[in-house]
Amino acid sequence: MADLIFYDKAAVKVSVGSASEVLLASDCSVSFSSSVQPLYSIGNKGSLGQFPSAARVGEISFSFLTSMTGVHDGQPGNIINYLASGIKGSINSLASGAVIQVAGLSGSGFLNSYSFNIASNSVSTSSASFTLFGSGTVGVGTHQTLNLPVTGRLANSDFAPVSDNARLATGVGHGRFTNLDDFRTELTSPTSNGTVFGADYSISFNHNPIYKVGQEFPTCTYYTTAAEQMTVTEDIFNSGLSFSGVNVNNPNGNVNLNVKGLIDNNVQMQIGMSGVKQINTSASVGLDDIVRTQKTLVAAY
Repeated sequence: MADLIFYDKAAVKVSVGSASEVLLASDCSVSFSSSVQPLYSIGNKGSLGQFPSAARVGEISFSFLTSMTGVHDGQPGNIINYLASGIKGSINSLASGAVIQVAGLSGSGFLNSYSFNIASNSVSTSSASFTLFGSGTVGVGTHQTLNLPVTGRLANSDFAPVSDNARLATGVGHGRFTNLDDFRTELTSPTSNGTVFGADYSISFNHNPIYKVGQEFPTCTYYTTAAEQMTVTEDIFNSGLSFSGVNVNNPNGNVNLNVKGLIDNNVQMQIGMSGVKQINTSASVGLDDIVRTQKTLVAAY
C-alpha cells in the first residue's frame, strides 16, 4: 500500500531543460482520458464496436503561491513564468515541453495556461495547467513497454519547496510594492490620474501535436499561438475606446507589471505585454465600497 498523502505535501516539481524548481502548490488535480467512438454498419443492429478516435492524453493543473524564489536566465521569478515568457517570445515553433512531478506521479507535458492575480495589500496566487502526452513504445518484441502520459505510484514527494521557509515567505508576490505605473488612465478634462487597485493576468497557449502513421503518441509538438489578457482595476471610467482598441494613455501598446515581495522588494518579477489592445471598460460597486472600473487588455502572439 502506498503512503497516505496529506495536503501539506503538495510540492510540484517542474523541470524545463536543465532548469527545475519546486513550487508550493495549494491544490493539484491529475486526469487521464481516452477518446473512443462507436462504429455502425448499414443493415446491422447495434455497433460493431468502440474504437479509439484520438490519442490518450493526461492533464495536470495546480494552484501555487506566486513565488519569486527562483532565478532563471538571470531573471527572478518562478519557473512557470519563465516557461510562459520563453514560449511567448520564442521565434521557433518546435516545443520542448516540461516534466511535471507530484505525489509520485510524473509526466512530460506542454503549458496550456498560466494566470495570477495582484491586489493591494494581498498575497498573490497563481495557477497553471499542462497537457501531457506519452513517449510511445520502447523496447523490442515481447519486452515492449508503453510509456503513458502520466504514471506513478502515489507517495509523498521526496523534495521540499525550498530549504529555507523564511526565504519562501519573503519571496512571495504581494500587492504592497507591486506596481503597474505605465498603465494609469489620465483625463484631461477634468484633469485627473487614475489609481490602480489590482490586476488579473492570464495567458493561454495552443499546441499542435504531430502524429505519424503507426504511432499513437506524437513525434513532436509545435507551439502555434498565444493569447494574453490582463484586467486592470482603476477608479476612472474612460469609455472612449478607439476603433482600433488602442488606449490613448498607452499608444505604444506596451504594459509592464512588476511583481514584488514584502521584505526584499528590490527583487521583482516582470511580466510584459506588447501590442496591447483595450477591448472593454466596465464599472462595478459593492455595499460600503468605492466604485471601481475594470479595463480589459488583450495581446496576441
